[in-house]
Amino acid sequence: MIEYDTFFLGEPEAVLQDEVTEIVIRDLSPGRRKYRAAYAEVRLSSDPDKYADRLWPRLGRGQWLGIPWSVEVIREVNKIPEAWR
Repeated sequence: MIEYDTFFLGEPEAVLQDEVTEIVIRDLSPGRRKYRAAYAEVRLSSDPDKYADRLWPRLGRGQWLGIPWSVEVIREVNKIPEAWR
């Protein structure tokens, strides 16, 4: 199981669940990649057992919601235009 966290700027109840959504996630795995952030297309669920990976949601100022969510990372999205790479 891979663990991620993300920040919700609005109300967590407004987040689309079980639909493909693009968010910023941070990898919480130990080692050199810890806290690496990436844009990703994901499916989210407030049910912690629905998807294989764990998501720790936080509010805009960093407050932890207290309950883990589950997440399925579909793919990482590169937001940098091809001409700038």
